[in-house]
Amino acid sequence: MQEEALLLHSKISKIITDIRKQKGISYTDFCLGNDIPTSTYDAIIKAETHVYCYNVAKVVKALGMSFEEFGKLLDKELPENFMNNEE
Repeated sequence: MQEEALLLHSKISKIITDIRKQKGISYTDFCLGNDIPTSTYDAIIKAETHVYCYNVAKVVKALGMSFEEFGKLLDKELPENFMNNEE
């Protein structure tokens, strides 16, 4: 279970970072321009376990995406058997 949580956090971090960079927005400009505390953004990017879904949703919205679009990208990044409890 711990490995799955780490994988999920790392994929969320990767997608957010990749999209922000594709848009050519610096870390500082992104946070300041979207009223996102740098500590919140850092927690998401560093895959800290206390990140709340609300904060991820706020960052996703600031990237100009719906949570559904983000979820589809995340689903593509995760392995096919992710969270498969059949053991």
